[in-house]
Amino acid sequence: MANLKDFFNKVSNDNRIFTAEDIGEMSGNEYLQNEKAIFHQLKNLGIPRQSQLYGNPDVIYVHSYTKADGTHVKAHYRSRNGSFVTGYATNTNNTYNSNAPKIKEIKSTDFSNLENSNFWAKYNAEQNANRPDARELMNIGLSGFKNLPVHSEFSVFQPEAVEYVNSQLNTKNSKGLEIPKNWNGIIYDKNSGFSKRLSNSPELQEQVMKYYDNKTKSFTSNQILIDFKQDKNLGYSIGHGTVLNPRIENGEFKAILFDKYDFQWLNKDKLPNDNTRKLNNKAYILQILKQIKNYYVIIPIRFNL
Repeated sequence: MANLKDFFNKVSNDNRIFTAEDIGEMSGNEYLQNEKAIFHQLKNLGIPRQSQLYGNPDVIYVHSYTKADGTHVKAHYRSRNGSFVTGYATNTNNTYNSNAPKIKEIKSTDFSNLENSNFWAKYNAEQNANRPDARELMNIGLSGFKNLPVHSEFSVFQPEAVEYVNSQLNTKNSKGLEIPKNWNGIIYDKNSGFSKRLSNSPELQEQVMKYYDNKTKSFTSNQILIDFKQDKNLGYSIGHGTVLNPRIENGEFKAILFDKYDFQWLNKDKLPNDNTRKLNNKAYILQILKQIKNYYVIIPIRFNL
C-alpha cells in the first residue's frame, strides 16, 4: 500500500481514507455518490481494512459528529498531513485539511454516563464542578479509554503511537518528558475550550514570554516549564506542564503544551493546601489500584502579542 501520510483525494477534495468496512456498509446511493473518490483512492493508495489503520500514526481517527445543518457524518479515518509538531499539533482541527468541509460546531465532551455509573467520576464531578478541564481530564483517566463520548474536543492516540510521538516531540532525551510505552494520548482541537482557556491564561503568557529574546527575536529554550497557581481550573488540570516548540509567526505566539497525566503522593511540605492535597492523594491511590489510566496530553497554544 502507498504511503498513508499526506494522501489527498483529488476527487472528493479532502484527505479521507475509505476502508473496506466503510464501503461494505454503504447504501447503494452512498456508494454511487462516492464511487469516483473510491476509485481514485484505489488507484493511488489502495483500500485498507480498519485493522490496518488502527493505531497507525500516519492517520487520524475522526469520531462521528453532526454538522450545524443537521447532517450526520460517520466516524472515519483521515490521512495525517504535514509535520506533527508544526503542522498537526499546532493547527489541529477536526477536518485536518484546509480544503475539507469544516465542522461548524465543536461540542464539549459529555461524560454524564460515566458520572452516573462510576462513584469516583461522580465524586470528581462534585469536587471539580467549576473546573471543567480538571473534571474532564480525570474522567478520561477514569474511563480507561473505553466508551469515550463520540462528540469531543479531542482525538485519541493509541499506544502504538508512543514511539512516534516521543520522536516528533523530541522527548526521548528529556528528563521527565519521555512517554512510557503502552500509554494512550489525547490531542485537543485548537478551537477547543481547553485550548482557548490555556491560550488566554495570563499566567501562561507571562511565563513563556520571559524566555523570549528581543535581540535575536527567538526563544532561549524549546522547552518551557509552566506552573499554574492562580487559575484553579488550570492548576488542578495541568498544574505543571511543558510548552514545546515556542515561536512567533506574524505577531502570533504558537506552541503546544505537553503534560503527562499521572499522580505522585504529596505531603504537606510539598502541597500545603489540605483540600488540594487530599484530592491529589486520592487520585494517586486510584492510580495504584489501576482505576485511573495514565496518559499524555497535547494542547495547541496560540495568542496574539
